Amino acid sequence: MTDRFTGKVALITGAASGIGRAAAIRFAQEGARVFCADLNLAGAQAVAAEIGGSAGAVQVDVANYASNQAMVAHVMEHAGQLDVAFLNAGLYGAAEGLDTVDEALFDTLIAVNLKGAFNGIKAVQPVIAQGGAVVVTASAAGVVGHPANPAYSAAKHGVVGLVKSCVDAFAARGARINALCPGGVETPLIGAVDVAMVDPQDLPRVRLRGMGRAQHVAEVALWLASPAAGFITGQAQVLDAALLSTFAPVMLPVGP
Repeated sequence: MTDRFTGKVALITGAASGIGRAAAIRFAQEGARVFCADLNLAGAQAVAAEIGGSAGAVQVDVANYASNQAMVAHVMEHAGQLDVAFLNAGLYGAAEGLDTVDEALFDTLIAVNLKGAFNGIKAVQPVIAQGGAVVVTASAAGVVGHPANPAYSAAKHGVVGLVKSCVDAFAARGARINALCPGGVETPLIGAVDVAMVDPQDLPRVRLRGMGRAQHVAEVALWLASPAAGFITGQAQVLDAALLSTFAPVMLPVGP
């Protein structure tokens, strides 16, 4: 452990579980004052209590812009600054192919994953500190197609494009913004690998390196937000244990 974020304030959305919880704990371990945000307020409060100290919790519905504004206002009221925003909240939803996905599911995945990212980015940009960083969780499905879930993939492709399009807005404040694109990650949202979706001959490789842990993603988020990544902005950082590059035909649930 180091003190890379001592004196800094970090806001984590989707912090009640999975990647968000892991990231909230790690940012706190590195010295940051952490605000845990989630639609599940009790879950966010539990993570804040687990962290202890000056950690706080706030409820947010990322699909609602006013809720994002209120979240940021809460952080500014209680901490007076915002140095890091890890906009991680998202929704995977049922894996539905083009022939079965309906308009309601498509709209939900776009609202939470794409509009939610837009709302969070727009809300934090006016207050992010000079030298600050924003990290937005997209997905490996945001850089390649996901035949089993085209609606989710479309939303996450949108997140990557949105991040790339917001570089100048953050550069004007001396801040950076990047997307984080995990491959399959075992979280409460995704669960363990669904072996029914994997060819039996590929299953050993999937079990070996295809599914990551929330801590893996948290570490990369921590690095992207740190001064060590100070020359990196507008990028879509994939972390997938070479899932896409070595056996692309195997498509797992990816995200959150």
